[in-house]
Amino acid sequence: MSYTHMVKEEVLKKEISSPLEKFLEIYSFLKGKNSILEDRIEIKLENREIAERVYEFLKEITQMKIFIKYSVSRRLGEHNVYTISLPKQKGYTDFIRKLNRYDNIELAAYDEKFKGFLRGLFLSCGYIKSPDKEYAMDFFIDSEEIGEKLYKTLKKKNKRVFKTKKRNKALIYLRNSEDIMDIMVNVGAITEFFKYEEVTMMRDLKNKTIREINWEVANETKTLDTGKKQIKMIKYIGKKIGLNNLTGVLEEVAFLRLHNPESSLTELAEMVGISKSGIRNRFRRIEQVYNELIEKEKTGDKQE
Repeated sequence: MSYTHMVKEEVLKKEISSPLEKFLEIYSFLKGKNSILEDRIEIKLENREIAERVYEFLKEITQMKIFIKYSVSRRLGEHNVYTISLPKQKGYTDFIRKLNRYDNIELAAYDEKFKGFLRGLFLSCGYIKSPDKEYAMDFFIDSEEIGEKLYKTLKKKNKRVFKTKKRNKALIYLRNSEDIMDIMVNVGAITEFFKYEEVTMMRDLKNKTIREINWEVANETKTLDTGKKQIKMIKYIGKKIGLNNLTGVLEEVAFLRLHNPESSLTELAEMVGISKSGIRNRFRRIEQVYNELIEKEKTGDKQE
């Protein structure tokens, strides 16, 4: 069973008491799947539980004659298909007019409308990946207008949402775990939300630990590289003029580094009893002596 199927299974078990919420769920379901034709409403579904939900909600909302047909499709492998149809009849035009009214109504500010709209699109067009693999929620919507409506609605809800087109469908997608979890709560997947949150917390903790280890390794590598560079300069100075020709404080820190090649500047500073900036300044002066000797050697080679 896919992770999407598990989440939708929980959503389908949630009882909806609000007629308005049911209507908005049917609205986004029919509009998102481009199911409203000139002389009828027709929608084909492969999930029996979702088909039963749509059928029951339509019967409750419209009081019109609705038909459901079961068939087996062998396209891309054998699977069941449930076709729900609502032919043009008395009350049909008023129902379509009522549906169309919500095309231009703002939904983000109304909790019932927003939840119904979001749930219908998730059940009909939504996909969610397991947090073990990736933080991803996608809506493949047949209607470009409804795709744009979902995008703008989520934007107004301050979600980090993106849009594009894929396989001639509007693709509205989210890649942030907090936004995805918020949508799970709004569509009614509370149990799966807590499981998702637990996995997310463990992943974040693991990533934080890895970052800290990498930071420590990087610091240790930097310390070793700094020590090697300083030892190279000190040995060159010792070879050319002797360390005893340095000032007393520079000679002291030079021998300290030679005897502690892997120590950090902080550790060396504690050994001498000065600040980290103080010992860094002494190494800068050693580096200056080193650079002057290098330059002098280059000048001497040119004169020869």
